[in-house]
Amino acid sequence: MPKLTVKLDFEDFPEVYTCKGANRSPPIRVEGILPNIKSLAILATTSPEEGPAKVAWLLWNLPPVSLIPEGFPAGEEVESPLHAVQGTNDFGNIGYRGPCPKPGEGEAYLFRVYALDLDLALPPGATWEEMIRAMQGSLNQSGEVIAFATG
Repeated sequence: MPKLTVKLDFEDFPEVYTCKGANRSPPIRVEGILPNIKSLAILATTSPEEGPAKVAWLLWNLPPVSLIPEGFPAGEEVESPLHAVQGTNDFGNIGYRGPCPKPGEGEAYLFRVYALDLDLALPPGATWEEMIRAMQGSLNQSGEVIAFATG
């Protein structure tokens, strides 16, 4: 399976993409998308210093673009900055939840981008387990990138 190259414009989260700032979803660059790809999906997970990883963002049925813009609003189905459907994160919300480490602690975020040969037939608000199941047999490529936040 050919890998996607996934990049952020930073290694350490600018405040605007964290709970201390505007809590905006960051722009994500994606390179190497195959011509048969119909949609992209994103799974962002936390890697806190203690405890299990948590799902921070689920997004699917994005068009196969090389730049996923920043600033997806909360909501089940959004039209701006691009059309997409969002799932329920492990914090009980629909949409992006930026890093929120405690003072003196750190938190890493892993952004995985999946390239699919179809749009997922998933209802808005679905969980990451449901998204992963729906992708089976349609996943053509994937790639990931990590960024860090400190409290």
